[in-house]
Order: sequence, then structure tokens, then C-alpha cells
Amino acid sequence: MKKTITAKLLTGIATASVIVTLSACGQGTEENGGRDVEPIPAAGTSDASVTEDLGDKENAGYGTLTEAAGSNDSDPGTSDPYDAFMAGTAKARYRGTGDRTSNLETSIALQKGKSYTMDEIVEALENLSEYVPFKLSSEVRYFRIDCGSDGNEEMLVEAMFDPEFTLYMVIKEIDGELVICYTQDGWSRSDVVVHDDGTIDGSGSGGANVFITDKAFVNADGEYRFFYGCEETMSLFNEIYVMDGSDYKTFMPEGLGIDQEHTGIRDYYFEPDYEDRKHYYTYFIFDDTYADVTTDADYDDSNGLKKKFAECGAKTYTQKEMDEILQKRAKEIGYPGTIN
Repeated sequence: MKKTITAKLLTGIATASVIVTLSACGQGTEENGGRDVEPIPAAGTSDASVTEDLGDKENAGYGTLTEAAGSNDSDPGTSDPYDAFMAGTAKARYRGTGDRTSNLETSIALQKGKSYTMDEIVEALENLSEYVPFKLSSEVRYFRIDCGSDGNEEMLVEAMFDPEFTLYMVIKEIDGELVICYTQDGWSRSDVVVHDDGTIDGSGSGGANVFITDKAFVNADGEYRFFYGCEETMSLFNEIYVMDGSDYKTFMPEGLGIDQEHTGIRDYYFEPDYEDRKHYYTYFIFDDTYADVTTDADYDDSNGLKKKFAECGAKTYTQKEMDEILQKRAKEIGYPGTIN
């Protein structure tokens, strides 16, 4: 279970959704892992009513929610840099690392090495594109989190923009200044959950039968680390792509002697950038209830799907072998969460 810390939610809140899949790449929400929190009442609501509305949901992802929406009582002259940022009197420097945005592109809207207030970040994103008029749709939300669980707080910022995008940003005080360590955007087909220990779960849909998940984290030093991603295809009725960096080969699943309806493929990778990825493939068999019924016999060298991957120059791994690779990778980079 992730460490529960006190989180300060200081502004209005809007409901966020979590995409749940049946994938071994990332099997739905973890215990206390999703942002399954009821909306906080509007600004000006008393602390007592907020506590009553939250009920037993206080451990629902970011720790205990202790302050009412709109109760930002930070002094503009406060010595706490996070309070000063929330008050609009301090800036955070964008250094361009840990940027995973694809619609709310902070890499374009912001300049490396330049520092910004939250209002300036919002303004830059609202003026980012003449074709998609992003507009901040609710008050920005701020959370205190503890990346690396070392007892030193960082700040998670969430800002929702019309038509359907949310910016996630982790800010850390480093050598006396605030630094933006990580940015990512989520939308209806791509969900993001940042946990109170700095681990990050992404999930989304790549098609009717394609589920994509990834795991990453911001460590105690404020460094973003991508753990792994996985694209899972359930039922094989379309052309199968075997990737090698940005190059690929394809084959059709017909005539391989497999039950196409009850066979799936998982494509694992450890690089966030598409062109740099080395791909690790597993395949699996499932029944009508989507339970995994893969056996050792399914990985015999005579298996038609395994042979076809080999013809394309790709090795296939059993799930046990893949889990061992993931465990090794987690140890190498210091990933603090669970691998699945």
C-alpha cells in the first residue's frame, strides 16, 4: 500500500475518471490508487462540511484532504514556496525534463530555463493553438505529495482545460528555487493518475480492442523516470505490427492454427519516445470470462504465432519471463511501486 500523507487541496475540484482494463500490463486501479474522490463543495464552504462530504474517502489517492476548497489562507509573504506559488507571488522554472504532454504542449508553450507563475502558465497554454482554443474550465487544484517517500514535500498541480484536457504538473523546491519536474496531459481516451508517493499510472484506449498502460515516477530528487509501457491487443482479427524502433513488419493472424478470438498480444517497452523503443512481446490465451488460461504448451516452438514473430525477427517471452525483466528494470531505476 502506498504511504498515506496529508494532502492539502486548496481550490475547487472536478470529478476525474479512471479507465479500468483487464490487462496484465496494469490491472485497473490499485488499492487506494485512483482519484476516486467526491467533488469538494465550492469556495467558501466550511471545513466541517467538507470533512462530512468526504466521509471515508480520505485515503482515496492523495492522502487526507484537510482543507476546504477556497480556504487558501497563505500569506503572500510566506516562507513556504509552495504557498507562495499558490498565492501567485512565486514562480517555478520550466526546465523541459519529464515533459510528457501531447495536447497541452508545455514544451511549446513554455521556454526552457524561464520561470512562470501559475497564471502565466495558464495564459501560455490558452494561447498555445489557434485551432484548439484551450480554456481553463475550473479552479486549479494543488496537492502536497511526497515523491520518493523521503519526508520532503513536493506539490502536484492539476488544471482542467476545455474542451477535455487536464494538465498534471509536479513542482519541487531544489536549491532554493521552484522547479517544474514533470508535466503530462490527460483526456477522455488517456487517463493519468499521480499518486502521493510520486508514482504515475497512465491508461487509455488505442482502439476497440487495444489498451495502453504505462508506469513512471518522480523520485525524491525531482527526476522523472519512465518505468515501462505496454500495449495490449485482445483478440487477433487485424494486421499485427511487429515494431523495431520506428520500423516495422506485419503479418495476418489467419492460418496460424490459433484461436484468434481468445488470443492476445502484449507489447512492452522501456522508452517513452516512440522512435527509441525496443519491444518485448508476449502473447496469452484467455477464456470467455477473460481469465488467462495460457499454458507452457502455448509457448512450444511449434506454436504458429510464436513462429510468425520469429520470422519477423522478434523474440517472444512468457509472462513469467517478462515479469522477471520488469522486476530487474524496477530495481535498476529505483521504481517504488508494484510492477503490474
